Amino acid sequence: MSTFDGQPSDGDVVAGLLQSAWRYKALIAAAVLLGALLGYGWAARQPTLYEGTSWVFIANGCPTDVLCRPLRDHAQLMRSPAVLQRAVKLNGSRISAETLRQRLQVDVAWSAHVIRIRVADSTAKGAAQLANAVSAAYQQVVAHQARKVADQLSRARSELKTSLAETEAELVRNPNDPRLRAQRTAVTDELSQVQRQLRAAHRQLLRKLAAVPKQPIISPSPGPAMMIGMLVGLLVSAVLVWWLTHRQGPTSTSSASEGPEMPSPA
Repeated sequence: MSTFDGQPSDGDVVAGLLQSAWRYKALIAAAVLLGALLGYGWAARQPTLYEGTSWVFIANGCPTDVLCRPLRDHAQLMRSPAVLQRAVKLNGSRISAETLRQRLQVDVAWSAHVIRIRVADSTAKGAAQLANAVSAAYQQVVAHQARKVADQLSRARSELKTSLAETEAELVRNPNDPRLRAQRTAVTDELSQVQRQLRAAHRQLLRKLAAVPKQPIISPSPGPAMMIGMLVGLLVSAVLVWWLTHRQGPTSTSSASEGPEMPSPA
């Protein structure tokens, strides 16, 4: 006793799919075209971005706390509100401090004691100006802090000079007093250290200004976006055609492929 399978063959399935695709070819073409247009529109809305890069050199071995803080602290200070707000003012308040913070990247080159400042902008000139504004604002903030330290060191130097003069006067009266000699040595050493710190506090950080970039780092390219949109449109249309076809029931091709029922044996 033999029976018929009742399931459509692979050729029938392919024929049915091709028949459905041909029947809804206008729908498929419209979906693919719509996907391409959406991809092009999305790509066209993406901004062209340039990146300006400036560098700040941090002195190595400097004796003041202002300049000798860890490089990580210098990088954090560059992203602080004090520096960003000053940079915005230097740049003519063209953007907000929050927007500048989002566009700013600060990288530390540990071996060279250099901090790289990168800022993105919609124009090449604007990117360079923003990067230079951040480095200039940082230099001004550090200089302001250094002036405060210098004022403290100046007062300490005056006190040390007064103490040294008093010690020298006592040594004139008691030249062989070992306590006075040790005190004079200690005060002299401390005064020399304060004077070195004062000279360092008035140093300027070295900066390398950003050049106007020639090429953008991000440029809208509609080609890939359109291809992705077309593929998405094709996929969506295929699912929709499948749903429409199965909602209408089996096709004539699949119906015709079904064999007659065999009578049951007596």
